[in-house]
Amino acid sequence: MPRRCRARFFSLIAISVVVAVSSNALAAADNPFELANTDITIYAPDTDQVIGHGHYKLTHLEDADLIEGDNKYLNGEFDRETQRVELTSNEMPPLLINYQHEFYNADGSVQYLESLDEASGAAVCQWFGPSADVHSSKLTVPPDTYAGATQLALLVGRLRQGSRDITFHSFNCLPGPKIVAVKASAPTATVTWQQYPGDLVKLEMIPDFGWLNALIAPFVPHVYAWFDPGARFNYVGGHFDRFYKGRRVLMVRSHEGAQAAQSSSPQPAPQ
Repeated sequence: MPRRCRARFFSLIAISVVVAVSSNALAAADNPFELANTDITIYAPDTDQVIGHGHYKLTHLEDADLIEGDNKYLNGEFDRETQRVELTSNEMPPLLINYQHEFYNADGSVQYLESLDEASGAAVCQWFGPSADVHSSKLTVPPDTYAGATQLALLVGRLRQGSRDITFHSFNCLPGPKIVAVKASAPTATVTWQQYPGDLVKLEMIPDFGWLNALIAPFVPHVYAWFDPGARFNYVGGHFDRFYKGRRVLMVRSHEGAQAAQSSSPQPAPQ
């Protein structure tokens, strides 16, 4: 091939690569359900004391997205969350492929584990140590089922799309594996929150146990999440239990002025 033709050929390849990468980047940027890499500070809700830090990251794979979360507590405990989701069109939420969340003691031994595989329906809720116990089931997994961080991706995406009433299914251990219908309704008014600046949207995720609501709902801990409409409804905080009957925590997205917020008067736990 003549030198001039080779140069033109390689130039066309380079342009094609740039266009492809740019297109992928634009597609990711336009995906309302995509979560940005996030650093968080973990508080004890009752005292407002910092008890840990965490980091969540998103990795694009060939045919899926990998979501990983690492939380480290000042007492030495830590946990790791891993999820894979199947990508869909930009207007539709991703589909859960599998989920696993492991919780560790300060000495590195496993304290608790929960997992779900969408294809097989295999689900596990397992305690380790002196009170070892395992609950396993094969579940029918609705396509709108999420767990952990992917629930936040669903909520963020729906808020970005302008939804007011958001419904989905949530995988939980109660104490055995359960998939529960959940509804979250966006209020018409924003709220202020001492832990994070700006006017925010606060959602409560309300489970629906059907005819058992009156019996079960009073014993299920409340789950709250805050989102920032001024930053494309990014998730900025949550108030929930680490796992079934585990410690209740308050997670807050890291931001400028966080130190000032820590030194201010305590924020009462949501009611």
